[in-house]
Amino acid sequence: MSNDQIDEYEQGERVRKWLRENGASVFGGIALGLAAILGFQAFQARGDAHRAEASMQFERFVEAEDAGNLESATAIAGSLGSEYADTPYPALAALRLAASQLRAGKPEETLAAIEAGLPTARDPALRQMLLLRAARAELVLGRHDAALARLAGIDLPAYAALRHEIEGDALAAQGRRDEARAAYERALTALDVASPLRGLLELKLADVGGTAQRSTEA
Repeated sequence: MSNDQIDEYEQGERVRKWLRENGASVFGGIALGLAAILGFQAFQARGDAHRAEASMQFERFVEAEDAGNLESATAIAGSLGSEYADTPYPALAALRLAASQLRAGKPEETLAAIEAGLPTARDPALRQMLLLRAARAELVLGRHDAALARLAGIDLPAYAALRHEIEGDALAAQGRRDEARAAYERALTALDVASPLRGLLELKLADVGGTAQRSTEA
């Protein structure tokens, strides 16, 4: 037997010895790795199924709300909040339901829908829109300080005009004309010059003794 053959034989023996001594842990590690991969895939599948179920429930909610069945819509929104709070659907349902309840002249029910949806509203834009609707409902109920308190949590530039308008409404209702005028002026500054809402805001400003500043072209 040549030296090369002896070296190959010794190397083979060393490998076999190492596998005998360590094979269990090696193959156990591989098994654990495979189990982790399969477990993660199963977890993903469960998550996908969970989100799909939430989406189906939300579709049922929309159908009920579109049909004007607020009682059924409220029940489905409650189910979304209790079973699918880790998805965006409860907050979306709360936003739609609050608008419907407010249009129906039910401010208390509006606030109930918003309070149910707020804990699940992780997106800042969605959360702040809920707060704006809550402030509107507080105004309808004559709770002006509560409306102003709701507005304190709103800081997104996209909502600045609406925030200041509601602020002006609350201050005007309290007889705080100077503060209301300043709020309406801030609302007009934040509002796009082409917005159809400018006319209404200018009327509100005039009602508290203000005058809208109109831009002039050179």
